[in-house]
Amino acid sequence: MSINDITVDNMTVMGLHLIQEVKNALPIADVMQWLTEQYPQAELKQILAMLNVIYQESDFQIQPASDERQDYVIGDKTLTAYPQSISLNQA
Repeated sequence: MSINDITVDNMTVMGLHLIQEVKNALPIADVMQWLTEQYPQAELKQILAMLNVIYQESDFQIQPASDERQDYVIGDKTLTAYPQSISLNQA
């Protein structure tokens, strides 16, 4: 199964797999960089969909990692954003 063949949301097998991959990689210093490294063939819309799944996971604490914007090359596009780190919520 290829990332290009499926859509990702928090209720799909791919979404659940993504959440588990993130948990296994914690802490993550820059979630966008991590996603682009893990899924180098993914298109911008797929990276953003995966980011949305991660944002919806209540087990994750997401915080700004820097006050400086970072450029992320995704396919033939460049996304500029503030880096965000992920750690496990301490509830």
